Amino acid sequence: MGLQLIFCVETNKQADTDWVYIMETIRLRYKLPPQVSLNKIYMETKSKYNSRKVLGEIDKRTKCYRGETKVIYCIDTDAYESNYEQKKEFDEINNFCEKHSYDLIWFCHDVEEVFLGKQVENSQKKKEAGAFRSSKGIERVQEEKLTATGIRNKCSNLLKILDKYLERK
Repeated sequence: MGLQLIFCVETNKQADTDWVYIMETIRLRYKLPPQVSLNKIYMETKSKYNSRKVLGEIDKRTKCYRGETKVIYCIDTDAYESNYEQKKEFDEINNFCEKHSYDLIWFCHDVEEVFLGKQVENSQKKKEAGAFRSSKGIERVQEEKLTATGIRNKCSNLLKILDKYLERK
């Protein structure tokens, strides 16, 4: 029986930036057997986490797959510690994931800050992700930054969640 991991990412299909960092991490640190299928759903923005379109896509892909499916939301924390609305939204997404038995991968404050050590203007995100991939930037990212148990600046719980489903190299 196979395993399908569905990653719900904040980006859109044209940019596809978040997926670059996630896949580079998987390629470097995990074995990816043929019975494991990785799929992504573009939410475009985290505010659409529970939209009819996103939930419909999760449902469709789950029904079409002949194995176990795990859904993983990949969300930036943004300025959760200083912006009440952003904290509230993050907490709502976290509660939604818990209610549906979905996993939540968070990036503090955003995926670029975790992997590049800096925030990036929207207009530069695709370029920076491409440069990260081509320069093998993932090899310079310390594992400790990706195994955080609590939300900390420039850190993520990415490996903690992936370790539940994938075997390390």
